[in-house]
Amino acid sequence: MARLIPGLPTDILKRVDELVDTVHPLLGDVEQTLETVSATLGTVETTLADATEVLTDVRTLLERLESELAVLRDVPAMEKQIAETHALVKKLSARK
Repeated sequence: MARLIPGLPTDILKRVDELVDTVHPLLGDVEQTLETVSATLGTVETTLADATEVLTDVRTLLERLESELAVLRDVPAMEKQIAETHALVKKLSARK
């Protein structure tokens, strides 16, 4: 490099070479870290997809449960109607 730029002190070239030697392994570490992050993001994406599927199933089950609970809420009124019907049938049977 000293041949390309006349008068450039060799000390600066040595420093540049040392800096390049220091940065090169760091770039390898950065690349490895980026690969790890990419793999982790892939895992997170899969996990989120699985969680979304489970939550969709839970929502469906909750909707079914809500409809079943609506029927159960009507049971006391049905019981009253059945009791009234039974009483009327019993009363009508007693007249005969």
